[in-house]
Amino acid sequence: MILQTSPVYIRSDFGMTFLFRAAIACMLLFAISSPAWGWELAGLWQEFDDHTGNLEALIRIKKLSDNTYAGKIEKIFPDKPENAAMVCSACTGSLYNQPLLGMRILSGMKRKDRLTFEGGEILDPDEGKVYQCRIRLSEDGNTIEVTGYVNFVWIGQSEIWKRAN
Repeated sequence: MILQTSPVYIRSDFGMTFLFRAAIACMLLFAISSPAWGWELAGLWQEFDDHTGNLEALIRIKKLSDNTYAGKIEKIFPDKPENAAMVCSACTGSLYNQPLLGMRILSGMKRKDRLTFEGGEILDPDEGKVYQCRIRLSEDGNTIEVTGYVNFVWIGQSEIWKRAN
């Protein structure tokens, strides 16, 4: 026994409309599923103590009008009222005994490629020393490798900072 069904007719513009809508939906899905910051360095970053691994500070990195990036200490941990009185006693020049909160520790960073930023400097407030700096952003945009160095990046010291949510 053979069943015979009646033919189904579809409007000829249905296929193009469907494909167009599907393409738009895919683009929106991709835009929503990728991180909102993409490969952007700007944001709030968590810095950790080299020895204990404990959260030490929050650093706010901003993109400036000249397309360079700079970072300031936004918060110090553990969060105590005395933190507001902490100063950079190891610093020299105009930074000597300046408050750590709000201090610019990162400056002049320029994008080299999609994930790398170079050409700037970073201040280590514990030592009061300024180093050349390179920052490498992870593929997912959630971590950065911050390397401070003198002359050669491969003999510098690196830290991993995590994006604060």
